[in-house]
Amino acid sequence: MKKTIAILLLLSLTLFCAVSFVGCSEDSDSITVIVPDGGPALGMAYLMKNHSMINGVKINYEIKNGADDIKAAVMNGKADIAIMPTNLAAALYNNKIEIKLVATNSYGLMYLITNQGETTLSDLVGEVLHTVGKSGTPEAVLKKVLDSASIAYEESDTAVTGKVALNFYSDGTQIIQKIAQGSIKYALLGEPAVSTALAKNSAYSIQIDLQEEWKTATNTDASYPQTALVAKTSLLKKNAGLVEKIAMLTLDGSYALRSNATPYVTYLKEIGATVPPTLGADGVQRANITPAFGLTAKTDVSNYLSILYTFNAKLIGNKMPDDGFYYLSDELSSYTGK
Repeated sequence: MKKTIAILLLLSLTLFCAVSFVGCSEDSDSITVIVPDGGPALGMAYLMKNHSMINGVKINYEIKNGADDIKAAVMNGKADIAIMPTNLAAALYNNKIEIKLVATNSYGLMYLITNQGETTLSDLVGEVLHTVGKSGTPEAVLKKVLDSASIAYEESDTAVTGKVALNFYSDGTQIIQKIAQGSIKYALLGEPAVSTALAKNSAYSIQIDLQEEWKTATNTDASYPQTALVAKTSLLKKNAGLVEKIAMLTLDGSYALRSNATPYVTYLKEIGATVPPTLGADGVQRANITPAFGLTAKTDVSNYLSILYTFNAKLIGNKMPDDGFYYLSDELSSYTGK
């Protein structure tokens, strides 16, 4: 009898400790910020290097390789804040994931590089285009551009007669390796992977700026908000000031990056992110890291999503997100950087 009571007491104590631990975790002064490798990591390097504590809260930064990893982290609740493809953020919101878009992060950083010299979109017909961004902004923008130019395409790792064969990779690492070997003709990559690839093999050059092709395809003067900063709705309710501060720091970081990218490239190397040996002013400029907030971000994103909705509604979750998708605040909207 005494043994039974002791066991019950032990089980009760274990359950109490487990519940207490979960409670402490939920109330702990730390959050997790998930960042994709590549251009978004470059845009967040200022925060990761200089701001491990913000407003008394510990910030745990994690770099992920691709859109699928980011999506999983947002869906399972691991990410309190994430940088992710804008269209994917809208799709998750439309599928009842409790997030809000707080800011845009970058406005297109995709470029076609080749060892074939001067190249136009029509030159890709009958060739394989090695690319990243399946299910994300690069796929959406690329297919929209090709459709607008009346160029047929098919997902394939071998050439297809009369079409552009799109060979998607989970990240740019394998593509860069093939460029270093000179074994592929055409690749679509984002900065800073573009700079990394060009440094590996001088026979390659940038021939197509996908951002300019997007402007032609959509008959607009603006590029597209490729990535966005999203936050859990629950975190915004609990500590909106923290989220706003992080968003503001992304703008400060963009200025610091353009002023001198070297310390941030060095830092990213140290933590194992994908960065080129050196990143010059041209590479930073091509990354188009220009965060926007408030009504500016809402207008840019809404216009972009409406184009994608008309093109392929599945890319944004089969409907336009309602106003609840956007986080607006006067303080954030008026912030222009320090």
